[in-house]
Amino acid sequence: MNFRKFVVLTPKDTLGRDMEEVEMLFNLDHIVSLKPIRINRPDKLINGFWIRTTNGKKYKATKIPDDLIQLIGEKYILPLTATTDPDAQPSFQ
Repeated sequence: MNFRKFVVLTPKDTLGRDMEEVEMLFNLDHIVSLKPIRINRPDKLINGFWIRTTNGKKYKATKIPDDLIQLIGEKYILPLTATTDPDAQPSFQ
């Protein structure tokens, strides 16, 4: 088995409004896709990843292993600068 540690978001309460980061081990052999996304947190916009597994479950990850970052591209882990202008695109620092 090929396990790696990820940090995923899970709901703090039953309503799912607040999210907390939890470390989780994934078997890389069971990951179907890993897609870069933007995650809107109450205080900031961050880079993250959708992880889809062979059983169809999906997870939002905020941190992935370094060897996967090299495969997907390092620009997806850089912090974003948020603006109050709704028409402005987020940029990488």
